[in-house]
Amino acid sequence: MSKYKIFAKELLAKMTLEEKVAQLSQTVAGYRCYTRSGEEFEFSDEFKDFINTYGAMGAISNILRSCAWTQKDWGIGIEPKHRAKVANQLQKYVMDNTRLQIPVLIEVESNHGLQALGSEMFPTNIGMGSTFNPNLYKEIMKTVGKETKLSGNHMNFITMLDMARDPRWGRVEEFFSEDPYLASEYAKNAVEGVKSENVLACCKHFCATGDCFGGLNTAEVNIGKREMHDIYLSVADKAVKAGADVVMVAYNSVDGIPCHANSYLLRNVLRDELGFDGIALSDGWGVERMIKQMGYDNLSGSVLALKSGIDLSLADNGVYLNLIEAVKNNLVDIEYIDEAVTRILTKKYELNLFDNPYVEENGELEAYLDSGIQKKLSYQAASESMVLTKNNSALPVSAKSKVALIGENADNLYYLLGSYTSLRKKGEGKTVYEAFKDKLDVVEYTKGWSYDGSEDDFENAVNMAKNADVIVVTLGGNSSPSICKTEFDKNTGAAVSVSGFMDCGEGLDTASISLPGNQLELLRRLRELDKPVISVLIQGRPYIISEVEELSDGVLIAWYPGQQGADAIADILTGKVNPSGKLSVSIPYSDCCLPCYYNRIGEDTPENPFDGCCTNTYTDCHKRVLHPFGYGLSYSRFEYKNLSVKETGKNRFTVEAEVSNVSDVGGYEVAQLYIRGYKNTIRRRGKELKGFSKVYIKPGETEKVTFTLGYDEFKIYSAAEKYFVEDGEVEIMVGSNPDLPLKAFIHTSYQDDE
Repeated sequence: MSKYKIFAKELLAKMTLEEKVAQLSQTVAGYRCYTRSGEEFEFSDEFKDFINTYGAMGAISNILRSCAWTQKDWGIGIEPKHRAKVANQLQKYVMDNTRLQIPVLIEVESNHGLQALGSEMFPTNIGMGSTFNPNLYKEIMKTVGKETKLSGNHMNFITMLDMARDPRWGRVEEFFSEDPYLASEYAKNAVEGVKSENVLACCKHFCATGDCFGGLNTAEVNIGKREMHDIYLSVADKAVKAGADVVMVAYNSVDGIPCHANSYLLRNVLRDELGFDGIALSDGWGVERMIKQMGYDNLSGSVLALKSGIDLSLADNGVYLNLIEAVKNNLVDIEYIDEAVTRILTKKYELNLFDNPYVEENGELEAYLDSGIQKKLSYQAASESMVLTKNNSALPVSAKSKVALIGENADNLYYLLGSYTSLRKKGEGKTVYEAFKDKLDVVEYTKGWSYDGSEDDFENAVNMAKNADVIVVTLGGNSSPSICKTEFDKNTGAAVSVSGFMDCGEGLDTASISLPGNQLELLRRLRELDKPVISVLIQGRPYIISEVEELSDGVLIAWYPGQQGADAIADILTGKVNPSGKLSVSIPYSDCCLPCYYNRIGEDTPENPFDGCCTNTYTDCHKRVLHPFGYGLSYSRFEYKNLSVKETGKNRFTVEAEVSNVSDVGGYEVAQLYIRGYKNTIRRRGKELKGFSKVYIKPGETEKVTFTLGYDEFKIYSAAEKYFVEDGEVEIMVGSNPDLPLKAFIHTSYQDDE
């Protein structure tokens, strides 16, 4: 038992039932707990009443949260110069008005930067995954952790545990990849990066949200134990082993059981199998939502959630406060309460909050935000995240070319930022049009197409394009409510209606993933001009872009590239930056081919085709995938040769290959290693990513890439419901998917543990 847990248990013995339960119920939302008058802040009666009634507060979420939903804008919310002051003021109120003076944990949304005024907005996770550079992500998350600490906050909410398995789902932008190996590397680096600054890493969401039925948010997930273990738990396992402090539980049900009431998932799997010893946190209103779904009253429902394994209930409208009555009426054993409170207190001791609950108010945060460190990393991430999927020698374009820039989303910063974005003030990032004006000699802009289908600007766009050397069209969607008109409930502050176009984000799922509005109609008109057409997709999900590629000479998928994304787009198109991104998700050929991900069980391949009546495609749509996971072009050209496989121990191999740059342009290449298993007792996936290496190669030079394979890479979750390596054959493939020219076979032998 750690010394911190010993301290926690000693403190627990001094606590009343009310003080204990107050540690578990996050009734008060941070963004509702204060008002600002000039440079001064006052806490709400709701906040004060909770402290005075229960004598403690375990945690509070998002005092810094700025967005269209909270309406905390500049002049109204907590600006960087206020963060330390308000955090200290909050802690002091808790300490001065409670018997045991237990400090409160302050949480903040950090999906791609702090959702706070003045914070850098990095590319959303689907773009981060396309960098194939988890080390860069670790550096970013170190800066996020440092910013959090300097702000007097203690816990980062980070989406990392789910797979982007269905592009209809509105939250695809929040997840790194469809592939568990790639996603697990990012999860590991996220946790390590944040924790290096003595900040708690909260990992969202557990479990399997990405396989929601029909791509519908929070819908039922119908997967078996093998799919859960092979895909979803492999990511959670990496996060836990990296030191995850908190795991946020998902809204969805798995096989009919809501995650918030799933003791098998939260106790048997998360605790026993994965060895997690931190805090299990509900998602916002998750316990209350489960209670309503299952038809319980608040008293019995809160007991069910606690016994199932929910330690801390986020934004629960006081539902968990029913646990006081439940204990008094012998509906739940106090041991369940003590178990949960101990975990929370332990984390507070680990942070040294009891000895030092306050943060210095010395301007260090403002200096750090102004230092340019985050901006530099944000630009690098944006540059490496963009994926070139087509280039008919149209790219790069000369900065001296006369460029016609067209697209409704090219002249508003928010279109670049994605969801979970804080409100911006002027100068916090450029639009695509502003970046083009800075970097191109001659550029004209008009919106052309419209999300609402208006063709009012079509002729203007066509006439402008007639006089241009190159036409650049920005396409895509939107998940930022900040550019929409939003109406709010006066009492709760919740959004009750949104007018304006949004097709991505939480609760914004689409039956079709065709490009919205009249984007394709205008693109067809522009193609008729017989001029080079470059399409840039600014998006949070894969769209159907088969026709876009037919109509375009060059296609760049920019995702939601963040605050520095516009400069990165301009630099890639003009050749200042050589694109190096690889698709973190597959691009379907058609709406009819969903879901679409590469590592399915029984994936058909030319080397291993199905026989007879079993096919791997549809009779009316023979091409299922336009571009597969791992695909991406460069201005350089690379060749692979000299594969070497060396056995170094039982089920341990070192794999080496040479990658040559056979062009006159230096660039990064992402060498990828896949395996395919044969002669097993289960049906293996078509191929599985098990290694990658991003290397810069100068023109005409060759670099060696090295991979290691071992127990973790070869193990499978068997019909016996355990992991082991089987006797069998494994094909090793190295290259850049789908071109994997280097291949070799090895033999694995039975091994049930390391």
